[in-house]
Amino acid sequence: MISTGHILVRVPDQLSIPRAASGRVALLLVNVGFALSELADRQLAAAGVDGREYAILSILESDGPGSQQELARLLGKAPAVVVAAVDALEGRGLVKRARDPSDRRRSRVTLTPAGARTLRRADALADDAVAHLLAGLDSDGLRDLRDLLARGLEPLIAPAT
Repeated sequence: MISTGHILVRVPDQLSIPRAASGRVALLLVNVGFALSELADRQLAAAGVDGREYAILSILESDGPGSQQELARLLGKAPAVVVAAVDALEGRGLVKRARDPSDRRRSRVTLTPAGARTLRRADALADDAVAHLLAGLDSDGLRDLRDLLARGLEPLIAPAT
């Protein structure tokens, strides 16, 4: 366990990345994704959410109110998986559903004030986990990495609605 400023981060005991990945961007990104997945649920538990719920709260805040179908598309998950996650978030008062006035068959999902507070806490936990996982980078390096990834993935990032 290591303190990264806000929280104590525990990296899984079995976490290791093969040397073969060091010169291969695709393998580095895959390994970082796996490592973050390992850390996500454990770290985000302090905010009361798991990785999928964190992603949903983030989408609702940044991409605007959306239908459960839109959430499923943006998450790359089956609609039934998203419905179950939204049910759980709604049960904890983090999101609310309302019928879409233009199409009563659709439910629109929005972030509640409690959901926004939870998202802020989860963002801090996630940032700390990333900083720990990428301990070889200082804050400027982490910012540069974020900016490079955002710029490189810009064609795939959904435009604001």
